[in-house]
Amino acid sequence: MQEEVEQRIVSLMISCGKLGEQEFRKAVAKLLEQLKSDHQKHQYSKANPHGKMTVKQLAAKDKGLQSIEVTDQNIGSFNRIARKYGIDFAPFKVKGEKRYMVFFKAPDADAMTAAFKEYTAKQVRKAERPSVLEKLQHFKSLIQAAAVRARPAFG
Repeated sequence: MQEEVEQRIVSLMISCGKLGEQEFRKAVAKLLEQLKSDHQKHQYSKANPHGKMTVKQLAAKDKGLQSIEVTDQNIGSFNRIARKYGIDFAPFKVKGEKRYMVFFKAPDADAMTAAFKEYTAKQVRKAERPSVLEKLQHFKSLIQAAAVRARPAFG
């Protein structure tokens, strides 16, 4: 297992008529340059995270930290909407309770407003919808009542 971690394989394809020392050096230099730029991009993405992150990372990023309280059942829907609008956020579970404090920063006020409008509209639609389990229970009782009426009475 350790050997697999330590070994790295690099594929290098060169299109040339004759492979000489200069052509090989140019190709390796270009490969090293590409690997270095990829590594720098990876380091930059770690230094500037986006989307879901810890409260400490979010607080260190910029000023203008705001928060909202979200219950345990709908934290996932908030995550989807926040990612959609490019809002950086950090959910923080309140100890001993089934609720989260979500700290967030948005690129601009319009994105934040649109995200919260969509989130609240989604929650209102969800509250207005009748539960599937309640519907199922209602239909079960209707079927049982119909079955009782349909039984012949022997006496």
